[in-house]
Amino acid sequence: MKFEDKKIISKHIDEYDFQKLKLKFLDKDEIKIFSTLCQDGIFSIDEIIYNKSDKIFIATFSRFCWEFVEKKIKDKTFYRVVSGIRICNVNKIKYVNKDKIDTSKFINLLSVNNQENEIILNFSLDITIKLLIEKIEIYLDDLDMPWPTVKKPMHK
Repeated sequence: MKFEDKKIISKHIDEYDFQKLKLKFLDKDEIKIFSTLCQDGIFSIDEIIYNKSDKIFIATFSRFCWEFVEKKIKDKTFYRVVSGIRICNVNKIKYVNKDKIDTSKFINLLSVNNQENEIILNFSLDITIKLLIEKIEIYLDDLDMPWPTVKKPMHK
């Protein structure tokens, strides 16, 4: 990246008061907020980890910064940021359509739901990851500064 590009990005970040997200979600009503913030996140299956002994599901991904869309950003510039999620108290993980995952490709997070003791991550290609949990405890952290993109996810 050229120095001038970095200056432009820095100016935009200052202008739109970018703050790294560092959020904790503890109940089913907050899952909707979590889902909205993570919607259209781009995941690599190689960066999704389930630590069975610690009962923790961890993933890093490229999060689309929906919080910037409502602000009138000049020249239709949007942003993405590397983010991490940590879901605690996970007793079991189940993949639906795992055979569709090609590790050289990425999958897009469409939504996150919860049903009783499950957190359900719905991805593109009809891939689902179901997490059987004891209680809701989810963390979302932006890990870096955002970068510009002209591509905004489209929804029908």
